[in-house]
Amino acid sequence: MEGWISLYRKIQEHWLWTQKRKFSQFEAWISLLLKANFKDTKVNIDGKITEIKKGSFITSEIKLSKEWNWSRATVRKFLKILENEKMIRKNSTTKYTSVTIENW
Repeated sequence: MEGWISLYRKIQEHWLWTQKRKFSQFEAWISLLLKANFKDTKVNIDGKITEIKKGSFITSEIKLSKEWNWSRATVRKFLKILENEKMIRKNSTTKYTSVTIENW
């Protein structure tokens, strides 16, 4: 099977997406794709303006664990798998985690 589909970010507001559940790894991957910026932007993090490139976004392991209903260790392990597979790049600080989708 070949081809692609458009998936609008608004799908995250649909009742199927928002129901309380434990995400599968596939759903977590789609969640990361939906979070990625579609254009370069700037954000204020503790009074410092930080540029976030398209294909990237700012989050935290805690935030993802709550959204996906996973433990923080499971989130960390999953993100490591994605890094090893060259699907994402991750950069963590004490304040946030920056995730970049590869081949954006």
